[in-house]
Amino acid sequence: MLSSKCKEWIQSASDDFVVIDSIYANAQVTRRRPHRQVLYHSQQAAEKMLKAYLVHHGLFPWGHDLNALRTDCAKFNSGFNSKRIIDHCAFLTAFNEARYPDFSVVIDAVTASRSLNSAKRISIFVVERLGAINEVLWF
Repeated sequence: MLSSKCKEWIQSASDDFVVIDSIYANAQVTRRRPHRQVLYHSQQAAEKMLKAYLVHHGLFPWGHDLNALRTDCAKFNSGFNSKRIIDHCAFLTAFNEARYPDFSVVIDAVTASRSLNSAKRISIFVVERLGAINEVLWF
């Protein structure tokens, strides 16, 4: 059973996915996708899901570094040390500063799509580890 605090973090991550869906839906009309915002909300969703896992285990995490959060999660489940989770966290963390206009890397549709995929993979992984598949229906 998930605590109410854990569910709040999951709901907040879900809200980021809703924003991304809205961005993509709006892009169909305007033909303009703010890729930087997709990346930002993808990173936020992944961060909040990792924090939900830590809250579930009685911690109150702080920070935005997905690698550090993942390392903390691995103290409770070694699966967080899998190469695919490490890679997804590293990818999103590498672009953490991309939300600012002076970031030197161009964020394109491929990067935005990859960031969304990474956030979803991390989120699904966390939900599976929480044993909350039946409680979380927003994927």
